[in-house]
Amino acid sequence: MEELYVLEYAVKDCMGSSVSENYLNFPNTKGATTAIRYDPAKFEQVLCTKGFHMDYVDNDYNCYKMLLDLVDMVTQKYPVEILDKDTAVVFGSFAPGAHLKKDFDAAFEAKQRRFSPTKLFMGNHDLMSAFISGKLKLEGINTSLNAACSSGMFNLHYATMLIQTGHCNMALVGNVDMTVLPSMQYYWQCTSAISTIDGGTCKPFDKSRDGFLQGEGGSLWLICNEETLIKKNLTPKAKIRAITSGAKVTSMTAHDKTCANQLSLIDKVYRMSGLSSKDMAFFNAHATSTPIGDDIEVDVFQKAFEDCDSPLVSFKGYIGHTMSACGLVESAYGLQAVKNKMLWGNHNLTDPLSDDPRLIVNPVTLNSNKFIKASFGFGGRTNIAIFENLQ
Repeated sequence: MEELYVLEYAVKDCMGSSVSENYLNFPNTKGATTAIRYDPAKFEQVLCTKGFHMDYVDNDYNCYKMLLDLVDMVTQKYPVEILDKDTAVVFGSFAPGAHLKKDFDAAFEAKQRRFSPTKLFMGNHDLMSAFISGKLKLEGINTSLNAACSSGMFNLHYATMLIQTGHCNMALVGNVDMTVLPSMQYYWQCTSAISTIDGGTCKPFDKSRDGFLQGEGGSLWLICNEETLIKKNLTPKAKIRAITSGAKVTSMTAHDKTCANQLSLIDKVYRMSGLSSKDMAFFNAHATSTPIGDDIEVDVFQKAFEDCDSPLVSFKGYIGHTMSACGLVESAYGLQAVKNKMLWGNHNLTDPLSDDPRLIVNPVTLNSNKFIKASFGFGGRTNIAIFENLQ
């Protein structure tokens, strides 16, 4: 495939608003804390009472405000004048309207004839991209794909295809989620995917894991093709060496236990990039801390990386599961890992589900500037990408 370039990527999550400082501070993560957006005592039916919070913002902060912050962070480096008029915007969220539902229902029950259209639009995951296009006065396509936990990476794949097929030369891609609310905790509880032990724990690849914990956060990336890079004399941070998506639906929550579908996509990105597992610094796992999902991902890893010693790491022990944004957030941290030539180990891993020494706990030195990122979403959605750091 035509290699595309990453000009800038911004992250905002429980660790802070500086992707470089956030990564270096991973060992100092506050981890999961008791819910701060609501009073857990008022919702006895909600058994998960914890999450990874952005405790430096107030309760009025929402997905729309995070969107604006991320746009400002990217345009500080690349002002609007740098962007082509037809720059695509592929940006969304899994459940941005969760905090608005109560207000909307109250207005409906009170028989109000009007409810703020601005609020309605803020609660629509697809229209978030339109806010960015309007703010930056762009005229290219704006939309978003909704692929559950893989949404961010599906957005990135779609944006690369838009560029590669000549629809545009540049794209802004991202996802945000502010979802640590009782309704969303209950939503995931009904799927048996969220952790409920002692209010919730997050231990990817650990035998005692019982589900994920939600994390607040988001990411925004600016990507372009080589022609634009040269024409505008821009300095990229990274390359997207290959990216692909697919799905094999065996259940709504669990992935292909045979690993055949996931392995075929990994083989595909190797063919597209001309690389192999031996070129990868590490496997950036999706692993959310669910009993079934983590097991399957270890199987995928061991079959795909049987001939090399690259480590397997999930970042969710540090930042939680940032839902639709997780793939892009964790890819940004993957780029920081290879940039710093140092990978932090799996956080909270005390009793590994496998004796594979590549399930690391302590930090290790990295000798490659490339890594592979896996994103496994509900509905069998799978995305595999290979990134190369250029800094």
